Amino acid sequence: MGPEADADGRTWPAPSGAGLRLPREARLRSRKDFARIHAGGLRARGRCILVVAAPGLNPATPRLGLSVGLRYSKSAVARNRFRRQCREAFRLERRHLPHLDLVVIPVARPGQHSLAHLRDELVTLARRIQRKLGDACGH
Repeated sequence: MGPEADADGRTWPAPSGAGLRLPREARLRSRKDFARIHAGGLRARGRCILVVAAPGLNPATPRLGLSVGLRYSKSAVARNRFRRQCREAFRLERRHLPHLDLVVIPVARPGQHSLAHLRDELVTLARRIQRKLGDACGH
């Protein structure tokens, strides 16, 4: 698998190897966390995804939650493919993301996004929310 190019022509290295799993502490799993983020989080919308984010309870690492419902696609295969792509984008970009709890919701139809585009948009939207949070705190 070779490098993938995004819309700006930048290339991303191909994902490599086992042992690079997304750790359990980097995932949002509880209904309580999702409710907290949806209720008090800030939103940023891109062409493919909507990111809702709030300051994390664990300030040492960003965490990812996915909300992919039937409205995205009636096909479980398409929904699961989107989830896998988002988890991979998050895993590869985790060190570039602000330490926020992020919930990603698809806005584009299935097949309208590549991994490279998801990676780029995830970082861009998370940083935009971080700037909004900084402005709200007076920083």
